[in-house]
Amino acid sequence: MMFRTLLILAATSGLSACFSVLPDPAPAASVYRLETRAEPAAKVPNAEIIRVDRPSANQIFNSSDIVVIRGGKTLSAIAQAKWSEATPVIIQNTLVDALQSSPQFIGLIPTSGARTKTRLHLSVKNFEANFDQGPDSAPLAVVQYRVTYARADDRSLLGTHSVRKSVRARSINVSSIVAAIEEANDAAMGDIVSWLEGQKRSGRT
Repeated sequence: MMFRTLLILAATSGLSACFSVLPDPAPAASVYRLETRAEPAAKVPNAEIIRVDRPSANQIFNSSDIVVIRGGKTLSAIAQAKWSEATPVIIQNTLVDALQSSPQFIGLIPTSGARTKTRLHLSVKNFEANFDQGPDSAPLAVVQYRVTYARADDRSLLGTHSVRKSVRARSINVSSIVAAIEEANDAAMGDIVSWLEGQKRSGRT
């Protein structure tokens, strides 16, 4: 597995060369999907329809790169491996899927054209694998989101929520890193859905 440097946060000049921790991969790039294990649930008659906006993210996470951290300072992308779409898009899709697991909610993306009374917006703070124990040890996948729940018409705030989940990968292989990020994201989506259900039970919606 090779990494190409996106950004060096330390006070050094220039970008580092490719960093290899496993034999070079095959020339063809591998494309990975981000999925959720959430199973669709039957909806109650008054299920709330929520517009799920495209999450906001900084430049590092606003692409299809699979991002890793080396040495706690260097953000890199895994060479010849990509997400199937830009990170905000795949996060948006998994949140829509996760909402289908709750009888209380139906998630729709803005391009559906349907009118909704409420909307969800996520800010992506973390979506990477951290080689926190060195380049030869399995990294820690970390996802962190800031959630804003608001009315769709006037954007009046209904609630905010922060969620951070981490999962240790089984190895330094790309497929293991992807699986760990997927598991962490799945846990985060479940947390967001549970929080929304709590908001509804409390009568804040």
